[in-house]
Amino acid sequence: MTAKRKKLLLLALALLALGAIKFALIRHYLQQDKIVQAEALQCDVLAGCALPSGGMVKFRQPPLAGQPFVIDISGVGKAEPKAEFSMVSMDMGFNRYSFVPEGQNWSANVHLPVCVSGSKDWQMTLLLDGRRYTLPFAVR
Repeated sequence: MTAKRKKLLLLALALLALGAIKFALIRHYLQQDKIVQAEALQCDVLAGCALPSGGMVKFRQPPLAGQPFVIDISGVGKAEPKAEFSMVSMDMGFNRYSFVPEGQNWSANVHLPVCVSGSKDWQMTLLLDGRRYTLPFAVR
């Protein structure tokens, strides 16, 4: 076997290995947020919503469109909660927030965009300990 053929063979093997690694990484990324069907919760987010798995989620102040507000989560595990926000009938882009620890609790500073149609109905999907909860709310 010539030196040129050896180099081509090594290059082909390296490309195959990189392709396999890329495939594995993409597959891992796509599956990391695969979580069971969301459980819908009906509650007052200002008074606080009890989560079925324990804990509580509460908005510190009424959410205002185009203005920042804070969400607190208490009484949950050590895994970092995340929240996604969407409107039921309109695409408002990517609105995902991570919570940061505050002592034994978690908080997130959220800033939602203003809807040009004037709609005020939002839905928060809370990702917490491998479970998904949806909480509808309205901005003022």
